[in-house]
Amino acid sequence: HPTPTMLTNRGVIQQYMNDSANAMNDFQQAIEADPTYSLAYFNAANLYFNMRLFEKALKYYDAAVKNSVNDEGAVLNRAIAKALLKDYKGALIDFDTAISLNPFAAHSYFNRGNLYLAMGENAAAEDDYRKALSLSPKDSSSYNQLAVALGRQFKKVEALDNYKQAIKLNER
Repeated sequence: HPTPTMLTNRGVIQQYMNDSANAMNDFQQAIEADPTYSLAYFNAANLYFNMRLFEKALKYYDAAVKNSVNDEGAVLNRAIAKALLKDYKGALIDFDTAISLNPFAAHSYFNRGNLYLAMGENAAAEDDYRKALSLSPKDSSSYNQLAVALGRQFKKVEALDNYKQAIKLNER
């Protein structure tokens, strides 16, 4: 009998080959074989997320986190799904948790910054983009989003400098 790990790994490969149906079938079989195997839930959630089925993705991220509470990736992806579903309070809690699990992950600050922008909290967004850039100084997306946050605070000169930096990094 194949193990949940084997099934999940095969599902991931099938997902990369754009065979969503067989990938999901493998993830479901892995979950049936071991209902506590968080990686199967995580990969099923990612598949639904990529299909833009955020409600379904959220249910699987919930199960992944329940079975592996310190899985920063599952917590972070759940936060992003919640943000896309406009559950900003729940998303913020998950972003904070993901950052506490790995305070050196620039992408967590970047994504929380995006949430703050969506919430109109531009100064908090600015802080997160600056933290993301301190951890990943060549990330053009962080410079671009920092420029947005600065522009919304009427810091036009600094916003322009950050747009220029984002463009310069993208030209490489």
